[in-house]
Amino acid sequence: MSWILNRLAGKMMSAFVAEGVGLDDEGRLLLPDGLTAPRVHRFIELCVDTRYEHARDAIHDLFARVGVSRSVVALLNEIVHEDGDIDMAAGARQLRRVTSALPRLHEIPARFRTFLVEDLALADADSTTLESAVESTRRNAAARLGCAPDWDAILACGDAVSELTAGWREAQAARTESSA
Repeated sequence: MSWILNRLAGKMMSAFVAEGVGLDDEGRLLLPDGLTAPRVHRFIELCVDTRYEHARDAIHDLFARVGVSRSVVALLNEIVHEDGDIDMAAGARQLRRVTSALPRLHEIPARFRTFLVEDLALADADSTTLESAVESTRRNAAARLGCAPDWDAILACGDAVSELTAGWREAQAARTESSA
């Protein structure tokens, strides 16, 4: 069974590795530039201006907002723990769904990179990977906030981060209104 899990993880993560995202042997996500699930959770809360009980809820809500298909978000809800780590056994149980969703799963890093570069305008436009977009987001946000270029320092400026991302929230609300 171990080889099945390893193969599944390899297929699922192949597009993410080039973007600076990986999995350790326990299924914990390894995110670029010192991000952790709790830091991503807090960053998304500040961007969206909504509280989420779990990292998974924050991540999946943002995925839906940036255009990740509902079926992929539903699948992720079944294979991602509340803390944001991957449940490899659940992934193995959903092997067919995961395999058929691979092309859409592999779109996630590009969608998140676009969110940082275009939607929030916090990452440098020449960021070619999610990893480079996350790094430039950290540097640029720190410069705008006047704090140390460290994720914890940035996230400690909650109201200011929320203000930096207000334009995206307003654009999202306008799109939602116009489509209703």
